[in-house]
Amino acid sequence: MVSRQASPPAPPPTQPPGRAAILAASAALASRYVVLERRQQEAVATARAICHASQVCLARQQVARQRRHGHRVGPLAWFGIEGIIEEQVVRAVWSDGHLTCDQLLGSRAQLLVDLGAEFRADDPPRRFMASLQAPPVAVLLTLIRACDLATMIEVDLSS
Repeated sequence: MVSRQASPPAPPPTQPPGRAAILAASAALASRYVVLERRQQEAVATARAICHASQVCLARQQVARQRRHGHRVGPLAWFGIEGIIEEQVVRAVWSDGHLTCDQLLGSRAQLLVDLGAEFRADDPPRRFMASLQAPPVAVLLTLIRACDLATMIEVDLSS
């Protein structure tokens, strides 16, 4: 014999929340969303800054190791740059003959290359064409010019 228990009585019907309560809950959620979105942006910015700092540190260590082992390393063996483009922080690192940079900085710098921008120095007289490949001094000058404002430049000046 199977015994059956009676199900509990259904709760009395309630009225849906009023318009004011819905608007208040919606405003609270929107406010929370803004806070969480700002925190996420801060976390991403911090992660990018840490990644850039570690790339610069690795480049510096690699060149120091090469020098300790007697390898000949040319001038500007590595450099790091941080700048602002359209109110956005952008970064680039040159190491081992390769450039790693943010997309916005890369596309702005490529525009300078495509336009045939030229950099000149008077003492001693020198000329460099904008480049993202070589020589390193031309790459550095191209990246600096691509920024609206260069805020930090770290350069290997050892020989």
